[in-house]
Amino acid sequence: MNINKIILEIEQYLKLMINSKERLNHIYSVVDFSNKLAEVHNISQERVKIAALGHDLFRDVKPSKLITIARIYNIPITQIELAAPILLHGMISAEFLKRKYGIDEEIYEAIYYHTSGYEYMGDIGRILVISDSAGDDREYRGVKKLRQESIKSLNLGYKLAIKNKIQYAIKKDRYVLEQTYKTWNRILLNKVENY
Repeated sequence: MNINKIILEIEQYLKLMINSKERLNHIYSVVDFSNKLAEVHNISQERVKIAALGHDLFRDVKPSKLITIARIYNIPITQIELAAPILLHGMISAEFLKRKYGIDEEIYEAIYYHTSGYEYMGDIGRILVISDSAGDDREYRGVKKLRQESIKSLNLGYKLAIKNKIQYAIKKDRYVLEQTYKTWNRILLNKVENY
């Protein structure tokens, strides 16, 4: 896996696939904060950059096309994803990058589950979930605390990001995704050991 080549090619795909300047700014904001967390926590910045660049690659694809692509890729589609196909964008992005570049399992998992979180998420995934919520383009109550705590501890930052996802979903009358509440419960079960 030639990391620099993959990064350059993903950046070219982003220019073709992302329709709005705001979305592109968001992606690069995620890249910037991910890079900062990777540096502080001594995680491969190149691998983190692939995950951050690739996480929203299919975000601007029309819902009906997302369902079609997911079926072609044999990605299981739940009732919730049929009702809100945008939830498939990370899964499709991960599968596309795996098929195209053979990305490793930790990067794949990070992209695949960046919307929901994942109860067994690795460091790259934790960084991506946090950065998706804490990049400079995000402004909401609690974002400064999320940024500060994630610099101190990926575990604590991840916990706050998952908590924010659940609170936001309830406040906005949106679905609480199965992986999100499973992740929250796993965090609480492991509280004494890791959090």
